[in-house]
Amino acid sequence: MKPFTLIRLILLSVVIGHCRALEARIGCSALQVRIDSLINPPLLKQAGQILHFDSTLINIGTLTEDDAPKTYRFMCTNVSGKTLNLTRVKTTCGCVVADVQTGDILPDETKVIGLTYNPNNHPGTIDANAFVYLSLSDTKPVARLTLRGNVLPGADEWARYPYRMGQLRLKQNRMEFNDVISGKRPSERILCGNSGERELRLSASGVPKFATFCTEPEVIGPTGEADIVVTIDASQIPSGKGYSFTFSIIIEGIDVPQSDRTLNIRVNRIE
Repeated sequence: MKPFTLIRLILLSVVIGHCRALEARIGCSALQVRIDSLINPPLLKQAGQILHFDSTLINIGTLTEDDAPKTYRFMCTNVSGKTLNLTRVKTTCGCVVADVQTGDILPDETKVIGLTYNPNNHPGTIDANAFVYLSLSDTKPVARLTLRGNVLPGADEWARYPYRMGQLRLKQNRMEFNDVISGKRPSERILCGNSGERELRLSASGVPKFATFCTEPEVIGPTGEADIVVTIDASQIPSGKGYSFTFSIIIEGIDVPQSDRTLNIRVNRIE
């Protein structure tokens, strides 16, 4: 191959590489813009001249996880000079529920939109939004309502782990495998924590040959958290088990009766 031809090929490959990298960056950027527009959609133009809110931000101060849900009210007035139709209020967090009557808002009519915040199992910073939509647009809201504040842990710092096996606390007390395909090795996890003063090293008895049990990390220190991990080798499941079955394992390493440390596991297979 002539040197000039070789140089041209090298330059061409470099240009192609740069183009592909640029396409990838543009693609990622476009995807991020799309995600941002869904999470935080832009408001209607001149939204404040359509539906005016006395305030779109309420600082709810400091709460604890033990506090009862509380409703905060936003007042708005139709200043458009036309009848508006309120279609929905979309919240961005399961900790917030909107309370509003949809339908027409007459010119100069005032409406109250309530946002009820539940601090249970939501420690940390509060920055919850709700978007108000009119029939004018199903994609661009007329207002963004925000609740800000802080939630302190409740008296029971392990309340987020509702299931107890002695000093072991778990997010859930059962496990389910769905759409298990022959030849695959799927894993499922349960988040757990050590509420005691001594470290835990967990194992399990009664584990069938087609399954394994472990924790990550292996040692769970006091106040520490870990994952209980169960893995299934679908190729080792006996054919007589059928496509849906349940088995139980006994968690060892905690001082409670066997009936209180049983983990039920359901497997749903597909062809």
